[in-house]
Amino acid sequence: MHKKKTQARLAVTGNSINSDSQATELLQQALALHQSGQLPEAEAIYLQILSINARHFEALQFLGMIKRGKGELQQALDLMASAAAINPAHVIIHASIGNVLLDLERHAEAIASYDHFLVSMPDFAEVLNNKGNALSALRREAEALACYTQALQKQPDFPDAYFNRGNLYLDMGKYQLAIQDYEQVLKANASHFQAWNNRGNALLKLEKLQEAFQSYQQGLSIAPDNPELQGCLANLYKITGHLNEAVQHYSKVLALPTTGFPRQNAALQLAILHYVFGSPEHVEALLHEAKSMLTNQLIKDQGSLIYCVFMLKILQWWQAYRQQVDTPQAQGVLYVIGESHMLSAHNLVLAYGGQHLQCKGLWIEGCTQWRAGHVSSNHYQQALINYLLALPEASSVFITIGEIDCRIDGGIYKASKKSADISLEQRVHDTIAAYLNVVATQARARKLKVIVSGVPAHNLDESALTQAEFQQFGRFLSLFNTSLKQQAMQMGMDFLDVFTLTDNGAGKSNQQWHIDAHHLRPDGILQAFSHHLITS
Repeated sequence: MHKKKTQARLAVTGNSINSDSQATELLQQALALHQSGQLPEAEAIYLQILSINARHFEALQFLGMIKRGKGELQQALDLMASAAAINPAHVIIHASIGNVLLDLERHAEAIASYDHFLVSMPDFAEVLNNKGNALSALRREAEALACYTQALQKQPDFPDAYFNRGNLYLDMGKYQLAIQDYEQVLKANASHFQAWNNRGNALLKLEKLQEAFQSYQQGLSIAPDNPELQGCLANLYKITGHLNEAVQHYSKVLALPTTGFPRQNAALQLAILHYVFGSPEHVEALLHEAKSMLTNQLIKDQGSLIYCVFMLKILQWWQAYRQQVDTPQAQGVLYVIGESHMLSAHNLVLAYGGQHLQCKGLWIEGCTQWRAGHVSSNHYQQALINYLLALPEASSVFITIGEIDCRIDGGIYKASKKSADISLEQRVHDTIAAYLNVVATQARARKLKVIVSGVPAHNLDESALTQAEFQQFGRFLSLFNTSLKQQAMQMGMDFLDVFTLTDNGAGKSNQQWHIDAHHLRPDGILQAFSHHLITS
């Protein structure tokens, strides 16, 4: 997703011409070249002027603009700051400095420069838009929204402000409002492929999958080599079960001469797909490509960062395990359906039902119990149902869905903090009941033997919250696992008690089986099946 920055419409004029006649003549030549796009020639003359008069305001200002256009941002900032020191009353220079600071991601300083400009020109839409971008980068959402809205009030035909406000609405989870703003952009410019892409993202969040597909396709018809569009279309194919198409489009991203998150994430997604469904021999090289995202400070997608760290640790675990342990011969398959926790079990050979079974993972990225049991159909629920119905009759299936519902900053716990309309106990019970009813309905149709995984104790850094808050969260995890065990067994399902396996007695990890903040090591799964499997 890209923020659109607009350069304030600066008149290239010489309002404060140095009295020196040679500098005056040279400035007129430079301005003519600048306006006609002959920037190297203009730059050379600005430098010549500054050799005559190092404090020439216009030469400093316009040379700074050229340097910004070349990406030489620190030089641009130094030149413009020198110009502002010479003539601080020239308000446009403060907008220009704000733009360079925004490029440098010095957002608070950019806001201060924009505010200096806006004191004199409060209705300048381009500067309001850019200030909104700086505020948005600082997660000051209400202020950013006010800036974009004010810009649009002053200039209703301003696509960049609609695009940026749409991006902010998308980040805020206001998907329908985001779509409306993207459509305003497309009304003005139907070839704005980024608006088609981000509109597709908003539609995907609303579970309007066919419309999202069409939006991505429209964007790709304009920009077929755009890595973000290719990656988003690949993601849509992945979550709808079209894995060959997903691999094809992620591979297209890697074939493009691009860097940054779209490439890193495509490599990560391909690594997971190959690990679970495809060619394991490709996984290590793909993760090597993906892991550069871990040092990319601009990435907002925490889910991808978690997956990347987890996959690297899983790969490392398997490399050590294969050197130490002879894996027993598998006599059958244990199908493992779930989100990221499924990866800990995938490929393990474990004892269940008197046999050694090899775990075969079936991935539903980001699936929660709440989504799986929701009254409105969604792609998570549909993927779960499709997997269950596709299994051979009378198969054994291990389901690892629930941990995302139990995050301290999301899911059931967060929802209970925001709304007290029902008790936490009732919210836990109802979420689990709806989820298990979906599983049980499909399991009965295929005569499946179901094992439901509990949720492990938390492995969080306790410095961020008080001890009382963590104790309360630990009690919630115990409550959730108790309710899940009781309801699963009442429905004839087995229960894998990974909470007891990992609990230090207060809902916090005992540090024996976690591989990261959220997930168990694969040998934790083996240990749980050996000592903490409760059969119905």
